[in-house]
Amino acid sequence: MDCKEIAPLLALPTDGKPISSFPSVDKAWKDVYDEFKKVIEHQRTIKSIENTEDFLNFLNDAESLTKASAHKEAVALADIFIHPELMKFDDLGENERRINSQALIESLPDDQRVLISGENQSGRTTLCKMIFMFLRRQGFIPVYVSGKDHNYQGLIENRISEAFKKQYKNISADEIDKRKIIPILDDFHFAKNREKHVDSLSSYGCCILTVDDISNLNFQDEYILKSFSRFSIKEFSPSLRNQLIEKWITLTDRDGHSGNKIYGRIDGVSELVDTSLGKVIGDGIMPAYPFFILSIITIHENFKPLEEITSQGYCYQALIYIYLRKSGVGNDEIDTYINFLTEFSFFFFESGKSELSGNDFDSFMESYLEKYNFPVELDTLLRNLQETRIISLDNFGNYSFRYPYLYYFFVSKYLAEHIDTNKEIIAKVIANLHKDENAYIAIFMSHHSKNSFVLDKVTENAKGLFEKYAPTKLSKEELGFFDKQADMIIQAALPPKNSTPAKERAERLKTQDEIEETGIRNNREDEDYHDIEMELRRSIKTVEVMGNIIKNRAGSLEKKILESIFEEGVEVYLRILASLFSLIKNERETKAVIDFISYRLDKIIEDRERISREQLKKISERMFWNLNFLITYGLIDKIIHSLGSNKLSRIIGKVCDEKGTPVYFLIKHGISMWYNKNLQVDDIKERIEKDDFSEITRRMIRFMIVNHASMHVLNFEEMQRIESKFAISSRRLLTSQRKVTDKSKEDSEERSKKRSKKKLK
Repeated sequence: MDCKEIAPLLALPTDGKPISSFPSVDKAWKDVYDEFKKVIEHQRTIKSIENTEDFLNFLNDAESLTKASAHKEAVALADIFIHPELMKFDDLGENERRINSQALIESLPDDQRVLISGENQSGRTTLCKMIFMFLRRQGFIPVYVSGKDHNYQGLIENRISEAFKKQYKNISADEIDKRKIIPILDDFHFAKNREKHVDSLSSYGCCILTVDDISNLNFQDEYILKSFSRFSIKEFSPSLRNQLIEKWITLTDRDGHSGNKIYGRIDGVSELVDTSLGKVIGDGIMPAYPFFILSIITIHENFKPLEEITSQGYCYQALIYIYLRKSGVGNDEIDTYINFLTEFSFFFFESGKSELSGNDFDSFMESYLEKYNFPVELDTLLRNLQETRIISLDNFGNYSFRYPYLYYFFVSKYLAEHIDTNKEIIAKVIANLHKDENAYIAIFMSHHSKNSFVLDKVTENAKGLFEKYAPTKLSKEELGFFDKQADMIIQAALPPKNSTPAKERAERLKTQDEIEETGIRNNREDEDYHDIEMELRRSIKTVEVMGNIIKNRAGSLEKKILESIFEEGVEVYLRILASLFSLIKNERETKAVIDFISYRLDKIIEDRERISREQLKKISERMFWNLNFLITYGLIDKIIHSLGSNKLSRIIGKVCDEKGTPVYFLIKHGISMWYNKNLQVDDIKERIEKDDFSEITRRMIRFMIVNHASMHVLNFEEMQRIESKFAISSRRLLTSQRKVTDKSKEDSEERSKKRSKKKLK
């Protein structure tokens, strides 16, 4: 039964006997009536219970984000909430499956005992609020208990009763059927008598607990933990990050959201968030929880320049200041904390360790106290840094920075402030940007300082990458060998009429989710790389660093410096492409690769009888040339996203126009399409018709146009214009043409078979 209160009524009157069997039928009906009346009155009582104003304000409070939007007077939690994904654990504590938290919430109460873990700032309390509001709508009486302020001292029933009084009007917990009360115990890891409290909760049909780490519960009775369904809060995937960003951007008290302007803002903010989280360079340096994502956005929106720091650098700094102030560190003490952390991070860097033992820490403090005055108590400082999750002290007694971005922020601050005495170290960092740690440090140094030494070293290193190759122009003369294979290359096709930008973007985000979920970053040592592989990785990371510098310093570096860094970054990729072309235009090398593909296909294709050697060779050739086309297109796309920005439009336009080659034209318009949402149909049409444009380069710009059309709002006339100007058909038309072609082939083969039979006769 969905409603457990009604279930006993099925046994009315007494023992569920037929009314006709009772001596007095009227009395039997009266018994039924009275019991039904009790249940209905009880349900009315439950429905009429109201929460106090203060508690309703708590439930709807978006805390620091309430006044953070420039477009909405007051932001409520419901305005920005996105259900996080959870990982469900089995009885052995192993990952079982991923579920959306909405599915868990909607399955409540169902006599469940739920335990949710999540690290600091992962959104545990917000999830508790959402569970509370859902259960209240379902007619239950949830009671929220916070783990702060010693709320778990004494009997847990007393704590629940006290919380009930603060959360509900004009009624006590004693007046409510206990089966209707659902305790929600937040931050339960603060409780000292955890096992005793959990045992006391057995009298409630359902309860929800949140903790920072399930392993720290340390129950003596292992069956207590097994009685709970266990979940952990996952970081936001690209899809969920996009949903959150879209919610924030479309927050407004006024109407008026329009197509590509919104997409422009979403794409810009998404790049800011992914860059700040560290998703562009590696696995990430900051957890992708809503708190961090929205902090990045709001701090960036309200950025006030401080000394030399960039807006992105200021974002990290502001978060650190927020942490310290929350733990009660006064403004007059923050400088001491910042200096301590800066020196501490460089001690880490010099030691080459990711964590420091107690002895290492003592050595650091000894050298620190020789150098600096220390006007705070060390125990107080360490306690505050641990409470704010800036520094961690694990159960082995080792110290470390809680999140990588904190370490990179402070160690790069140290290097930026001591450039003259650390030039060799900085040069070594920049010469080895294939390592994620060095790439992050170089980027963070650029946030702290625009010192010419760092910029010069990055540019100098870029010039030496793939230096034996001249940058490609993607011209007809250069790609003649590739143009001969143009008929094999896949054709760009406009999206069908039933496709929408929202649908296309959702599909791409889904792919990104899978890549981020399953992607394993490369953490190999230098000696495990081949020379060409290391140089390629170093090149890609170097350009990412250069892109970060010019994007973050778009308004504070001189134009000639911006132009130089942009050009050198582009040229790195163009030399990589030139090295690729030198390989694939070598007929002997090409034949060897195609033969290898044929050999592998022959091994994996089961129905070999239907594919001749000649057909196998053609398939292999098609795969080979399409793969090289997609690599070329992918590297151009990498240039666009690594170095492009709407803040650099004039710089980019000037450099690309002065170069005047097909590849620079491609880059200029690729950046314009993505960052400015501007497709210049006539300019592109006129330029690609000129003699220096290779057919392969024309194919690439058609792919760019199709990509733009798929991801942005275009009306029917605009689509028609693209189709007629660039001879690009829709996917539906191509499919129809393919079906007609296949049918023609089948008919032709059938006629050939008939002719053969006649000849045999």
